[in-house]
Amino acid sequence: MLDEWDQFLKGIELFNREEFYDCHDTIEEIWLQESSDEQPFLQGLIQSAVAFHHYQHGKLGAARSMLSLAIEKLKGYPETHHQVLLKEFLEGLRAWKAGLDEAISLETERPIPEAYPRIEMKM
Repeated sequence: MLDEWDQFLKGIELFNREEFYDCHDTIEEIWLQESSDEQPFLQGLIQSAVAFHHYQHGKLGAARSMLSLAIEKLKGYPETHHQVLLKEFLEGLRAWKAGLDEAISLETERPIPEAYPRIEMKM
């Protein structure tokens, strides 16, 4: 994955700018070329972006499903992986998953928290 490091950083930047569809496309290009144990890590990031893209389009159930898949993919990695602070990111994903669970069960429009999680890097 180090060969695609600049592209990976671009994908992270797109996620943090809430450009989730473009983030998905950018990281997916790396994922499609990857054939190692990094595939689930990349797929978890992609699924996170897809989840929030679904949320932006009012698809709460699809967002919740994608978040569940992303959490499962990412939880097996160390707290910091490829400089991504995964522990903090996973906390944000879990908070959103809980918010979506509540929003769907109560049939409300917006789950709590309202701010999207960010992917922070340890540089």
